[in-house]
Amino acid sequence: MSNNLYIHCAYSEAAALKAYPDCETVPCEDFESVFGAVELWLVDKAILQIENSVGGSVHTNYDLILRHRLHIVGEVQLIVDHCLLGLPGVQKEDLKCILSHPKVCVTHRLCDF
Repeated sequence: MSNNLYIHCAYSEAAALKAYPDCETVPCEDFESVFGAVELWLVDKAILQIENSVGGSVHTNYDLILRHRLHIVGEVQLIVDHCLLGLPGVQKEDLKCILSHPKVCVTHRLCDF
């Protein structure tokens, strides 16, 4: 069994479990911590998002790859479905405000940023 790091409340844990179903996952607070834990041998490997089919590259993680002596050794593709929740009877065109993480709004073109 291997240890895999992921960012808490992100889709990296789902990707880790897809790639390594029997692994033990370990949450991290930020991407920098993930790289540090792998370099210190606290875990065997890490799974990080580097591309988003709609939002494009995750530049922070590309920068971290360049700064650290770690290499990409595999790829996991993960389909992510987001749901827009509302009260019964409310139509999408009647919405005036959507609360979400900014990346989700941009990905689905729900917000003007």
